[in-house]
Amino acid sequence: MRPPICAVCNIRFSATDGGMVRFADFTPLPEGRVGHPNGLEWFCEAHIEPARALSGETTKAAVAALRKP
Repeated sequence: MRPPICAVCNIRFSATDGGMVRFADFTPLPEGRVGHPNGLEWFCEAHIEPARALSGETTKAAVAALRKP
C-alpha cells in the first residue's frame, strides 16, 4: 500500500487528515499479494469529499476532474 499522499495535490498527510476513495475501476489484489490496488487512491482533507462525489468514475477521470482549475 502506498503512503498517504494526495492523488490531486501530491501532499503527504496523516491518514487521519484525509482518506482513501474506491473508484469504479477498483480491482482488489489477489490473495497473498502485496502492493496498492488499482482504483484505490489517497486524498487529503481538502480533496476527500470532492473525490468521494466522483467515486462512480474511473480513477483517471476523477483525478483529472479534481485537478481542473
